[in-house]
Amino acid sequence: MLNSPHTSFLILFLLLTVASYGLTWLFLLYARHRGVIDTPNERSSHSIPTPRGGGISIIIGFIAIYLLTANREWIPQAPAWALLLGGLPVALIGLLDDHHPVSNRIRLAVHLLAAAAAVWVLQPLPHLQLAGLDIRLSGIGVVFVVIGMVWILNLYNFMDGIDGIAGTEALSVMASAAIILFVAGEAHIGAPLLLLCAPVLGFLLLNWSPARIFMGDGCSGFLGLTLAILALYYASTSSLNLWCWGILLGCFIVDASWTLAYRLLSGQQWHSPHRSHAYQILSRRWNSHARVTLATAAANLLWLAPWALAAQALPQWGWAFLLISYSPLVVLCATVKAGQPDS
Repeated sequence: MLNSPHTSFLILFLLLTVASYGLTWLFLLYARHRGVIDTPNERSSHSIPTPRGGGISIIIGFIAIYLLTANREWIPQAPAWALLLGGLPVALIGLLDDHHPVSNRIRLAVHLLAAAAAVWVLQPLPHLQLAGLDIRLSGIGVVFVVIGMVWILNLYNFMDGIDGIAGTEALSVMASAAIILFVAGEAHIGAPLLLLCAPVLGFLLLNWSPARIFMGDGCSGFLGLTLAILALYYASTSSLNLWCWGILLGCFIVDASWTLAYRLLSGQQWHSPHRSHAYQILSRRWNSHARVTLATAAANLLWLAPWALAAQALPQWGWAFLLISYSPLVVLCATVKAGQPDS
C-alpha cells in the first residue's frame, strides 16, 4: 500500500508544499535583509511595506517537479522543456526587475524570445475548431500564438495586485483542468496538473491576506507563461482544447483586456501604474483582498469550469461557451467602471 503510485503521489505533493512554504519563508528573510520591499504609493492596493519576490519558491518548485519526476513519466517532457527554455528567461528578467528596474523594451524582447522558444518546443501546435472549421495554428498563426502567450504572461503580471489572487488563480485553473480530465477519463494526463499545484499552495500560505510577502514580477510572468504552455500542450495531447483553457482563464483575461482597452480608447497612458482593474476596485469597495480572491476562485470553479467542461465535450461549440462564460465578467467590468481613472 505504501508503495502504491497514489501514495507516492500524495507524499510528493505534501513534500513539495512544505518545501515551497519553507523556501518562501527563507526568501522573506532575505528580502527583508536586502531591502527587496514593495513600498505602498497612491497606486497600490496595500498600505504596509511588504517584501516581494517570494514567488521564487514556485519557480524552484516547478523545476524540481520536472527533475524529480523525469523518469516516472508524471510530467510530460515537451511542456517541461518549454518551461525551462521559455519560463526561466521570463523568471530571471522578472527577478532582476524586482531588484533593479529593467526597461520595458528589454523585458518585452525577453518575453517575445521566451514565448517563441516555448512554441518551438511545443510543435506541432494544436488545432482550433471554429464554426465548423478546423484551423491549424501554423504559418502566420504561430505569430499570433506567440503574441497571445506574451499577452497572457503580462496580463498575469497586471492581475497580481492584491493578496493571494495570482496564486489562487493558478491553483483553481490547474485544479479545474485536472478535474475536467478526470471526468473525461484522462486522469493519468490530469495528475501532473495537480502536482504543479503543490508549490503554489505552499507559497499561498504566506501570501494569503494579509500577505507577509508578494509574488513579484519574476513569478507572475513565469506563471502566466506556464499556463499558456500547459494550454498549448494539453490542447494537442488531450481533449482539453484551447476553448477550455480560454474559458478557465476568463477572470484574468476579461479584467485585464477590458481595463487595457478602456485605457487605450480613452487616451490614458496605458503603461503607467494604476489601480483601475475590476478586482482592485472591488477590493476597495469590499475593504477586503480575501473576499475578492475567494470570489475569483468561486467564479473559476463554479461558473467557468462547467462551461469549460461543456467546451471539452462539444469543442465545435467552444467559441459559444466562451462568449457565454465571459458575459457576466464583461458586465461586471462595465458595472464597476474598470479602466476609468481612479481617484
